Amino acid sequence: VEIGGAFGGKSHQVVPPLCALLSKKTGRPVKIVTTREEVFKTNRPAPASVITVKMGADKDGLITAASIDLIYDYGALVGHGGMPEVPYAVFNLFIPYRIPNACIECHSVYTHKAPSGPYRAPAATQAAFAVESQVDLLARALGMDPLELRLKNVATEGDPMPDGTPFPRIGFKETLERMQQYLKERGPLEGENRGRGVACGYWATGAGPAAAHVNLNADGTVILTVGSVDVSGTRTSLSQVVAEEFGIPFENVTVVTGDSETAPFSIFSAGSMITSSLVPPVSRACRDVKEQLCQIAAPKLGVEPSDVEFVDGGVRVKGTRDKSISLEDLAKLIGAFGPHGVDPIIGRGSSKGPPRSPVLAVGAADIEVDRETGKVKVLSYAAAQDIGLAINPTMVEGQIQGAVVQGIGWALTENHISHKGVMQNATLLDYRIPTAADVPFIEAILVEVGSETSLFGIRGVGEPPLVPTPAVMANAVHSATGVRLKELPMDPESIVRALHNKDSKQ
Repeated sequence: VEIGGAFGGKSHQVVPPLCALLSKKTGRPVKIVTTREEVFKTNRPAPASVITVKMGADKDGLITAASIDLIYDYGALVGHGGMPEVPYAVFNLFIPYRIPNACIECHSVYTHKAPSGPYRAPAATQAAFAVESQVDLLARALGMDPLELRLKNVATEGDPMPDGTPFPRIGFKETLERMQQYLKERGPLEGENRGRGVACGYWATGAGPAAAHVNLNADGTVILTVGSVDVSGTRTSLSQVVAEEFGIPFENVTVVTGDSETAPFSIFSAGSMITSSLVPPVSRACRDVKEQLCQIAAPKLGVEPSDVEFVDGGVRVKGTRDKSISLEDLAKLIGAFGPHGVDPIIGRGSSKGPPRSPVLAVGAADIEVDRETGKVKVLSYAAAQDIGLAINPTMVEGQIQGAVVQGIGWALTENHISHKGVMQNATLLDYRIPTAADVPFIEAILVEVGSETSLFGIRGVGEPPLVPTPAVMANAVHSATGVRLKELPMDPESIVRALHNKDSKQ
């Protein structure tokens, strides 16, 4: 049985029970088949917004006050999770900076359009586009370097957040300094119609409840079972954690993922929180196994369990190096017949999830604008980010690069055009996303300032790099052309129109 057609913004609520009902009635599998146009028209876009920002500073560049009014268009229904995303925007607004006086007003508006939904760092990118454009204009008015102005006002550990609680350990300043060093090494940008833009983006990455099972096999290998979906290579990171806990080769770890019927409970796989949510229960499950191994090894070493410890891939008597039993030798006892055999060893771990971890992402881009056609060529892009601890640096870089490409598309080409509640450009020809030909190599600069609230100091990675990217591109366009664009996308037509209006006024 195949179901064609669109179910609108509530498809995630309508489709599963409908499929279950049809499958029960027919006794056959049911799948949903939609066209590309239906996908465009029924999947939730990010909310459109109208944002007004005012900001003041003294002659030395210290920001003294800021105000902002946000209006978000959520379409026909409330946002992600039954709640508008405006609170996300409010909490992420001025938080990278020390601003003693701030006024924030926000409004959720419902219109006859497709319902909106989370589009990586919900609602924060729109707010950062407005705020970071204003910070750039403020730097120009003061005659200051845009990065210097941000460093002068950057929040540090102990400064109050919008809710009044002090910041824990954060790497905001270190991230800005790394970007400053990178740009200094690149040197000034040269060439006609070229410009450089910088911007910051804040996101508090979260975590949720999860559990894990760890099985030790008789050959010394380990199987980890979790309920998360491997949407970004998280199995590799979890394998590394297990290998580190046991002191065994990475190749000796197998990660099995299952659904909620067979696997331990896991938070949904989204929101930059798979690794940070799963690492605590995985680590606890590993330690559960190691405690059991210590109980098994102690009699064989002729000491009490309290006198042994698991170190370097085996159990040894505390304070010695010669009295030990390797993990492989202990594993051989699992399921063995006779008096020497031991029960199968299964470790369990669970966690409600650590608190949210603040993350700052800083982007910098060099671009070239064709003044005749309005086309923007991105010459280079660098993204610096405080990632806490890079368990797998290659995958962290990939997450950052993917988010930046998404932001470049939002800034320059992607536009959801709606008329009377219906999307008008529901094809990949009319809704243009960047390809490999449109973006340069994206330099990922990893700053590691460990979080105090998470195991190993890790922070979420996937969402923060998107937040500043449209503002980076807007500031670069202003640097290259002298015109300030205040709407996204900044497509060729918009740039040519802005240049024409500027020339006609001169």
